[in-house]
Amino acid sequence: MSFWFQILFPMKVALLLCVFLFTFSFGLKLNAQTSLRIDKNDTITLAQAYINLSLTQLYLDELRGGRIQKILSYEESELKTIMDKKFIRRNAGLLNFAHALLFLNRTKLLYRERTDVDREGMVEWKNTLDKANEHYENAIRKPGIFRRMDTSWHGLINYNEASKSELAKAIAELRLQFTPLFNNDIYPEFQKLFYDAKRSNTYNFLGLWSNAATYNLSLEFSILNDLNFKLSSIVRPSSRDIIYQLDMRHDLISRYIQLKYIASERNTRTLNNHDLELLYGNYDNFVDDVKKERDVFIQKELNSEVREALYRELKKKYPYQRLHLLYSIDSLHTGRDTDADGIYDKSITHYFFPNPAPMASADHAVTNYKSGMTTLGDVNGHMGGILKTAGYEGQMHYYYHELNGFALTTSLEKFNTDGSKIESDERWIDGLGSNDKFSYYEIFKSLFFEIASEFRMFAFIISSKRISMGSTPLTAGLAEELLKNSYPTLPEDLKTQIVRDKNLTILVYHFHQNDIGEVPELNLSRDLSALEHLRIASLEDFIVD
Repeated sequence: MSFWFQILFPMKVALLLCVFLFTFSFGLKLNAQTSLRIDKNDTITLAQAYINLSLTQLYLDELRGGRIQKILSYEESELKTIMDKKFIRRNAGLLNFAHALLFLNRTKLLYRERTDVDREGMVEWKNTLDKANEHYENAIRKPGIFRRMDTSWHGLINYNEASKSELAKAIAELRLQFTPLFNNDIYPEFQKLFYDAKRSNTYNFLGLWSNAATYNLSLEFSILNDLNFKLSSIVRPSSRDIIYQLDMRHDLISRYIQLKYIASERNTRTLNNHDLELLYGNYDNFVDDVKKERDVFIQKELNSEVREALYRELKKKYPYQRLHLLYSIDSLHTGRDTDADGIYDKSITHYFFPNPAPMASADHAVTNYKSGMTTLGDVNGHMGGILKTAGYEGQMHYYYHELNGFALTTSLEKFNTDGSKIESDERWIDGLGSNDKFSYYEIFKSLFFEIASEFRMFAFIISSKRISMGSTPLTAGLAEELLKNSYPTLPEDLKTQIVRDKNLTILVYHFHQNDIGEVPELNLSRDLSALEHLRIASLEDFIVD
C-alpha cells in the first residue's frame, strides 16, 4: 500500500462523512448522480455505505419514508458493486454489518409505515428482520482478516464495539415489539384447533406448528417430547432465525391437545411407570399454569370441569397410583393461637412417607417390635445406634407416617451383593443438588457413568399396624421427592409419643444398572431377600430381640 494512499484514504473517508452530514442536514438528494466525485474503490464504497446506513438508523424517526427508501435502495445497489472476493473475505465483518444495518432500517421503515397490516405484511417484517439478524450474527462470527491492512479508518466511521451493541439492542427491541402482534395474529387458528380436539377428537399438531412457524414462535410439544413421541414432518426454524416467545395461552392450548391425544383411542402407546410419572407430572403443571392464566378464552374453555374430565380420560387410558408425599395438617390455618397474640398460628406442613408404600425389591415385617420401649424416641435411639455402627451416620432421613408412627430411610448407596466392603468415598452417591439438597435426578444421571452396579436404599417404618405396599415401584422422581421432603432427625413431637403395639416394616429398594448409559431400574427379581440385604449391610441387629 502506497504512502500517499495511507495519507489520503482517511481524509477521503472523513470528507465523505462531512458530505453526508451536509446533505442530511439540508435534505439534499443522496444518489449516484449527486454523490461525491472521488475515484471510487471497494473500501470507500463500504465506508460510505456504513456511514450512511448508521446515520439513517440514528435519525430514522426524523426522515420521511420516501427519503429513507431512496437511501436504502441506493446503498443496497452500492454494496452489490463490491465483488472482489479477496476484499469481501478480508472485510467480512464490516460488510455483513452494513447489510445488517440495511435490513434493520428497512424493517423499521416497514413497521413505521404500517396501516392495516395483514399476515403477509407481518411476515415481511419478520423475514426482513431475520436478514438483519443473520448478517449481524455473521459480522460477529466473521470479523474479517485484516493482515497488512490499515484498520484505523474504522474509528473514523465509528465502527466499534458500541455500534455492535447498539445494533443488537435495536434488533432485540423490534423482536419484543413484534412478539405480541405475531401471537395475536395466530390465536384464532389456535382456538379453532382447540375446538377440533375438544369437540371432534381431531389432533392437528402440524396445524399448531405451521401456525407458530409462520412467525418462528417458540412452540414445543413438551409433553409428547417428554414421552418420546415422534413428530415427523415437523421442521424447526433455522438456528439463525429469530425465535419469538409464544404466549402461555397458546402453549396451554397445545398442551391440552397433547394430553387429549394421549388419552384418546388414536394413541396406542404403552407407557411404563416412569412415563406415567412424567405424564401426570405434566398434567399437574398444566393445571397450575391454567390457574395462573388470565386470558378469557382459557378461563372459560379450560375451566375446572374440563380439566377434571381430561384427568378422568387420562386415568381411564393409563391407570396410575399416584403417591403423595406431602400433607398439610391444616388447610388454611391451625385454628390455634398458642402465643395469645390474637393471630392464628400459621399452617403446618408435615412430611409423610407415602402410604401405601411404593413397591419394594424386598420386604420384611416384625410384629410387637421392641415391646419394652414405649416411646418412639426410644425406638429411634435403638435404630439410629444400629445404623451409625454400620456406617450410616449422616445418611438418615425421617418422615411422619399415617399409621401412628414414623419412617426412616437411608441415602442411596452402592453395594456389592457378595457383602464385600466398598470404601466410604465410593459407597455414597455424591448427588448434592442446589441449596445443598439431595437430587436423586442428578444421582441417576451420574450413574450413567458407572458400569454394571448395584444401588440400594432402606426404609424402616414403625407403625401401629402393618403397612401395605402399592403396585407402583419406586422411581427416580419419587425417590428425589422423598429425600427432598424429609427431616434430618426424628421430629420433636414424635419423640415422646407412646405407641405400645409397634410393628417394624423393612423395605429394600434395590436398583440395578446393567452397563454404561443404562438407566438404573428397580430390581424386582427377589433374588435377595430383605434379611440378606440386612446381613450384607451389617444391619442384622434390627431383627434381634
